[in-house]
Amino acid sequence: AWQGTGTHAMAPKRGKAFVKDEPMEDVKPELEDIVMAPPPGSEHLAQALDDFLRSRKAPNSRRILNRLLGILHPNNLRAGSQEGKYKSPQWSDDNTVPAQYRAHWRVQAAKICGCKEDAFPEPVINALRGFLWPGCLDTQRGEHLAWLVKVPAFVTRAWRAASDALDEMTELDTGMGGGGGVEIDGGKVDDKELLGKMRMTIDPFAPPEKRQRHFLTLESSVTNAHRIPKEYDMVMTPDDQPIHVFSDVRENTAAAAARNAARAAAEKATPQQAGAPALPRDEFVLEGAVSEKFDVRPASVTDEAYRATHLRRIEEATKKTRVMGDVKGPQRTVPLPKARNIVQRLDGREDTKEKAERMEKPMLEDRLMGLFERQSLWSFKQLVAETRQPAVWLKECLGELAVLNRRGPNTGQYALKEEYRKR
Repeated sequence: AWQGTGTHAMAPKRGKAFVKDEPMEDVKPELEDIVMAPPPGSEHLAQALDDFLRSRKAPNSRRILNRLLGILHPNNLRAGSQEGKYKSPQWSDDNTVPAQYRAHWRVQAAKICGCKEDAFPEPVINALRGFLWPGCLDTQRGEHLAWLVKVPAFVTRAWRAASDALDEMTELDTGMGGGGGVEIDGGKVDDKELLGKMRMTIDPFAPPEKRQRHFLTLESSVTNAHRIPKEYDMVMTPDDQPIHVFSDVRENTAAAAARNAARAAAEKATPQQAGAPALPRDEFVLEGAVSEKFDVRPASVTDEAYRATHLRRIEEATKKTRVMGDVKGPQRTVPLPKARNIVQRLDGREDTKEKAERMEKPMLEDRLMGLFERQSLWSFKQLVAETRQPAVWLKECLGELAVLNRRGPNTGQYALKEEYRKR
C-alpha cells in the first residue's frame, strides 16, 4: 500500500473562483462493464477525488470515481486516448513515462467529470504526482539504506538448504494445520527459528577505523546440521562506487495481491488488439542504496569446524570424476583400423598416391617462365600445384630463375630475377 507524506485532501474553500464547468458526461454503455480493482497505491488519490466530487455534488459520484481510478491503468489509459481522439497530448508506446500518463489522465478525467483540466484542486494534483504508475520503477524505498554482505559459499548453501526445507514444510502444512519443525540433514529447524544473529560492538578508546566492529553468529541447528563454523567476523570493505539494490515485486504482501488482481482485471476488461505492443510491467523494485559493504570471514582459522570444512572442500576439489576399472573375463586386443580400411571408394578402386614425375629441366624452365609471364608473384605452394613437380626438384630449378622475397608486403613469394624480366 502507498504510504503518504501527511498531505490530506481538503475541500475547496468557500468563495474560491472556479472555471465554469460543463455538464457531467454520461457513462458510455460500452464502458460500464469496465470494473476493476483500484491499482495499489491509489488510496490517497481516491480520497482526494472523492472530496472533489462531493464538493461538486456530482450525481453518480461513486461510478465516476471508479472510472477515474480505472483509467489509472495504462491499458485503459491507452484505450481512452484512442477513443477520445484529442489532439494533445498524443499517445506514444515508446514514451511510457509518468509525465505522459499524468497528462493523458488529466485530459480523460476532465472529460469524464465534465470540467476543465485546471478545475482539479491542488490536493488532487499532488496526489496524482505522488501516485506510482504501473509500468514505472518503484522508487519509494530508494532512500532506504542497505548492507551488501558477502558470505562464504558453505554458509550460503546452509542458508539455502534451510530456506528450501522451510518452503517444503510450508507446503506440507498447508491445509493440514500442522506446525513445528523439519529435519535438515539430521538437525531440526523450526519455522520461527532464526538462521543467525549479528552483533555490533563499539570501543570508544580504539582508533576510528577499528572503533566499530561487527560479528555474525549462526544458530546451532544450522551449524550442527552442516558442520560449519559458528562464529564469524564481518570485515568492512570501503567502496566509493554507488550501488543500489533491486528486487522483484514483493510477494506475499497486500500490494502484490492487489497488483495481480488489477492486472488480471485489466487484461480481461480491455483485451489488447492483435499486433498492439504490450506496455512494460513493473518487474523490479528499488529497495534502497548500499551504505556499507562487508566480507564475512571465520573468526578463527584454527577452529575445528572450519578446518573440517576446509578439508572437505579440498577433498571435493581433488576428487577424480573419472575412474578406470579392471574388466574381468577374457579380453582381445584389436588394433585401430586404418583410414583406408574405413573409407572405401564407390568405384571399388584403392586410393594410391600419384607420384610426381620429374620433368626435364629445359621444359620445367619454360613452364616456369610461362607462369611468371601470366603472374609476376607466386608462392611455392602455388608453383607446386601448377607444375606438379617434386618439391626438391622444383626448388632447385626455381633458384636459378627466381628470387624469394623475405621482407616487405610480398614476403614468401617468388619473383623473376632482374635479368629475366622483360625490358
